[in-house]
Amino acid sequence: MAGILEGVRAHEVSPAFVGRETELATLADAFERARAGTPDAVLPGAEAGGGKTRLVGEFTDRVRGDAHVLVGGCLELSTAGFPYAPFTAALRQLVREAGAEEIAALMPRAGARDLARLLPEFGEPPADRDPDSARARLFEQMLVLLERLAERRPLILVIEDAHWADRSTRDLLAFLLRNLLHTAVLVIVTFRSDELHRGHPMRPVIAELERIEGVIRIDLPRLTRAETAAQLAGILGHAPEPKVVDMVHERSSGIPLLVEATAEDPACGMPQSVRDLVLADVNRLPEDTQDLLRLASTGGVRFRHTLLAAVSGLDDAALSSALRPAVDVNVLVADAQAYAFRHALIWEAIHDELLPGEHGRAHRRFAEALEADPSLSLAGRPAVEITMHWARAHDHERALPSAWRAA
Repeated sequence: MAGILEGVRAHEVSPAFVGRETELATLADAFERARAGTPDAVLPGAEAGGGKTRLVGEFTDRVRGDAHVLVGGCLELSTAGFPYAPFTAALRQLVREAGAEEIAALMPRAGARDLARLLPEFGEPPADRDPDSARARLFEQMLVLLERLAERRPLILVIEDAHWADRSTRDLLAFLLRNLLHTAVLVIVTFRSDELHRGHPMRPVIAELERIEGVIRIDLPRLTRAETAAQLAGILGHAPEPKVVDMVHERSSGIPLLVEATAEDPACGMPQSVRDLVLADVNRLPEDTQDLLRLASTGGVRFRHTLLAAVSGLDDAALSSALRPAVDVNVLVADAQAYAFRHALIWEAIHDELLPGEHGRAHRRFAEALEADPSLSLAGRPAVEITMHWARAHDHERALPSAWRAA
């Protein structure tokens, strides 16, 4: 996934930071409380490309002169994650900045040896036949290290992409947030809210962390049309035309990373790096769910359950069972009336995967279903939709009389 994001970021990045002043203020207030000796934690969540890293980077740039900033990220290397990855990265940063000897000098006698479980620069880890005892000592030494660092200077510990955290990382994070007391430490933990489906192991951890005093969760909203216009102006160097703003805002759904990716030519096809990003969750779904999503995309960004049942030939139970995995990972969102693709670029990327023959057959099935039961139309304009589907099925003999009825 890191490679995918790097590819996306090769597009123009806006020098203007827009739409996050409230969240910046929340981070600034939390830092002031931490600097006064009341440790705080902030959990910024957003969907992929929603601007979490940009927000935290903007904040830490503003306060770097007043704080020691350590940054570590979780890694998606396997289903189990990478043990203690963000803490190892933060510790490695400390060693680069000050050297292992100076860091070890902050620790209790022989305490640094427990840190050798994370970095070899601290020597050989102590031999211990009891893994639970070794784990407990490591947790205590990490707590001591953060406290000692904060005695010198207010400390900000940033842990990125907690949705990829392994169990060891999750446990250590919870331990620290419960035991950092009267210490000038601010912990910032970013995560993808769209990744936290019902069975995700980080979901109950986030819920539990929110119950700890001093822990604040903030959810980054998508950019408004006005904020999208401001971001485009920063990228392009001039105020964009209203129709360009409308097109970019519709395609990107106000997701900052996708605004950047579509800014230069909003009418062109989707860059491959963006396609890979928006299809990442889709490609992990069962094959029958992916097939159904491609069929559903023919009906537009939003569609009725009953219409898709008629088009697919599945009964209600089978259709719900096939679509549930897509809802669980937030590829689809559902309300009382319909399903919708989470944003337009997901719909576009899925629809583009239809082969020419599949494309024509799918539109024919939608046209036939709507002709048989016009009440299945979500927009309430069945004649218009039927005309569109026949035209895209390249059946002009059926499209022409339908167009007359629509007129």
